[in-house]
Amino acid sequence: MINIFKRLFHRLIFLVPFYFFIRVIFYLYNIGLYENSSFGDVLVALFYGIRFDLAAIVLLNLPFIIISISLINFERLKRLLFILLNMIGFSFLIVDIEFFQFLGKKMTFDIFALQDDIATQSFQLIFYYWPLFLLYLTFSFFLIKFYPHRKLERVKLKKMLTFKYPVMYFLTLAICFITIRGGLQSRSIGPKEAFIFKTHELGNLALNPVYTIIRSSLKESESIVSYYESDDDAVLDIKKHISFYTQKFNHDQKQNVVIIILESFSYEYLEEGYAPFLSSLKDKSLFFEGYANGRRSIEILPSIMLGLPSVASVPISQSAFQGNKFYSFGHYLKGYDLSFYHGGKNGTMGFDYFSRSIGFKNYFGLNEFDQEGFFDGNWGIFDHAYLSYFSKELSKKKTPFLSTVFTLSSHQPYTIPKEFQGKFSKGKLEIHESIGYTDESLKRFFEKSSEEQWFQNTLFIITADHTQKLHSKKYNNQLGRYRVPIIFYHPTKDLKMFAKNRTVSHVDILPSVLDFLDAKVDSRILLGNSVFSNDRGVLFNRDADDFIVLDKDKKIKKALEQYFINGLIKNDIYRE
Repeated sequence: MINIFKRLFHRLIFLVPFYFFIRVIFYLYNIGLYENSSFGDVLVALFYGIRFDLAAIVLLNLPFIIISISLINFERLKRLLFILLNMIGFSFLIVDIEFFQFLGKKMTFDIFALQDDIATQSFQLIFYYWPLFLLYLTFSFFLIKFYPHRKLERVKLKKMLTFKYPVMYFLTLAICFITIRGGLQSRSIGPKEAFIFKTHELGNLALNPVYTIIRSSLKESESIVSYYESDDDAVLDIKKHISFYTQKFNHDQKQNVVIIILESFSYEYLEEGYAPFLSSLKDKSLFFEGYANGRRSIEILPSIMLGLPSVASVPISQSAFQGNKFYSFGHYLKGYDLSFYHGGKNGTMGFDYFSRSIGFKNYFGLNEFDQEGFFDGNWGIFDHAYLSYFSKELSKKKTPFLSTVFTLSSHQPYTIPKEFQGKFSKGKLEIHESIGYTDESLKRFFEKSSEEQWFQNTLFIITADHTQKLHSKKYNNQLGRYRVPIIFYHPTKDLKMFAKNRTVSHVDILPSVLDFLDAKVDSRILLGNSVFSNDRGVLFNRDADDFIVLDKDKKIKKALEQYFINGLIKNDIYRE
C-alpha cells in the first residue's frame, strides 16, 4: 500500500527536470534580457524557480493525484490523464518561450480571450515557429516514453480501510497543499514572490506560465483598497498631480481628429532608424517618447479610448467591470462622426464589439474592404492598401469627425507585399523590415491625405499599441518594454510650443483631444493629463501583480491604486 503513494510522488518528481530544462531554454532564447545580470544571479533564479515549478506541477496534476490515491487499480486511466495534463502544461511552457517577447510577462488566464484568433492562425503559427513545435513534440515523446508505469499489485478494499491508508491519504493531501502554498510561511506564494532579484527580468525567469495561468484563473476579483481613510482623500492627493484642461484653442473651424495606432512599434525602432518618416515628424509635431499602458492590443484600446490604463488583473473588456459606466469620445463630442477602422478580420481581438460599446457607431474591418488582391494571407489587408483606403474613406465623411485606424502588417509573421520586398533594412530583428514597410505606408497616407480638404483642419495622433521584440539594453527592461512614440501633429498649428519634459502615456490621449477641441467635460477619469496643460504627468501601469508609478511623490502610488481599484468595484471612477 505504501508503494501506491511512493509511485505517485515518483511520477510527480519525474516532471521537475522537464520544467527546469525548459526554463534553461527560455533563458537561452531570451538571453539578451539578462545582459545586466551576473551568471550567479541567473543560476539562483533558475533554481529558485523550482519552488514555482513544484506548485505548478501539483496544481496541474490535481485530478491525477486524486485518482491515484483513490482509484488504485485504474492504471491505464491514470497514465492517459497524466500524459494529457502534462502535454497541456508543456504547451504553455514552450509557447511562453516566444510569447514572452510579445507580452513582457508570463502568460495569465486572460490569454484565452485570444483563443479564436490563435485557433484561426494555428497552422501559420506552427509553421512559423516550427523549432518550438518540434521542441514540444520532443518533450511530449519523452513524457510518453519514460512515464513511470511499472504495475503495482492490486490492493483489496479491506486492506485500504486499515489505519495506514487514511493516514497516507491525508498526509499526501497535506504535502500537496504545502507545495502549492510554496512552504509553511504565513501566506501562500504568488507571482510577486518571484521578483526578489536585482532585476525584474530574473523574476520572470523564476516564474513559469503553468503556475501564472492556473493562479490567475483561481484569483478572486479585485478587493477594496484602504490606504486612505476614504477614496475622496486619495482623490485629493491625485489632483495635486493631475490638472484639469487649461488650454483654450478657440478654433475658427471645427477640428477633425485622426488616431493612428501602429502595430508593435517600439520607440527603439525609431531611435535606430527603421522608421524614417515617423522620425521626420519630430520637427513638425509635439513628439514624445511615451509609454503604452499595457502589453497587448486588447489592453490598449481602453487606455486610448477611455483613458483607462490596463491595471486591473485582466483586461477591462474581459473583466467583471466590463459593464461599468465608461465614457469615450462619443459622450464628450456631440455631433462628431465616430468611426473605427482595422484591416483585420471582423471579430479579431473583439475590436468591433468594443468600439461599438463605447460609442463608435461605425466599424470597418476586412468584410467592408471592397478591393481584391491585398490580403496578406494571414491577418488581413496590407498596410499600404488599407491606409490608402482609409484616406479615401475620410474624404467621404461629413465633418467634424473622429476616426481611428489600427494597422497590422508589423505583426508576426511580418508579411510584406512582393513589390516592397528588398526595399527596407532587414535590421537585427525579424520585425525590422516590416517596420520600414509600415512607415512607408504611413508616409504615403499623409502624402495622399494632404491633398484633401479635411486635412488642414485635422489633429493627427500617432502611437503604437505596444512594443514587441527588442534587443538593446536601453529598452530590454521593465520600463523599456512599454516605450512607444506618442505624436500630436497638426498641419496648420504649431504644437511644439507645448513641448516639455513630462511623462506621457496612452491615457493622456483622451484628455488631450478633449482639451484641443475645447470640449465640455462634466466628469472624467483622474488618470490622464492633457499634454497641452502644465502638469508633469504620471505613469500608472501594472506589471506582474505590481503597480508601476513614475513620480517623485511615493504616496501617489497608493492614492492611484485606491482610487482606481475602488472606483472600478464601486462603479464610481468618474470625478468632477
